Amino acid sequence: MTEHSGYEILEHTADKGVRAWGRTLEELFENAARGMYRLVVDPAGKKTDVSMSIAVEVSDPFDRSDLLVKWLRELIYLTDVQKVVFTDFTVRRVTETSVEGEARGFTVEDNSMLDGAPVKAVTYHRLRLEQTPEGWEAEFYVDV
Repeated sequence: MTEHSGYEILEHTADKGVRAWGRTLEELFENAARGMYRLVVDPAGKKTDVSMSIAVEVSDPFDRSDLLVKWLRELIYLTDVQKVVFTDFTVRRVTETSVEGEARGFTVEDNSMLDGAPVKAVTYHRLRLEQTPEGWEAEFYVDV
């Protein structure tokens, strides 16, 4: 890994995976969300017309990976309910028990506007979040 910020898509027999990294936890959470939504749509050339503040909290997390799953699940929930596909993220704060940020995207009328299949859920299968000498790295898999 030459860059300390970003994401990559991982191949898996039944699901899709994302490996994300960042210099800070905030950057990691942003890139994890970018990677997950890259499975759904190519953000290039997409104009964002929706912005939402997002805050999630885990009262008794096992570790920060629980917080990452909750963050990603909240984004999926908002996509399902609000019919918004997010393409850009700003995470302002990550603590032991909470994440605060903003997601920007666009409204989708139907799935024909998408480049891939919608993400249904984030799983705990092979979930990993760890600090590295370069910052933070996470790996997770989603049901599509």
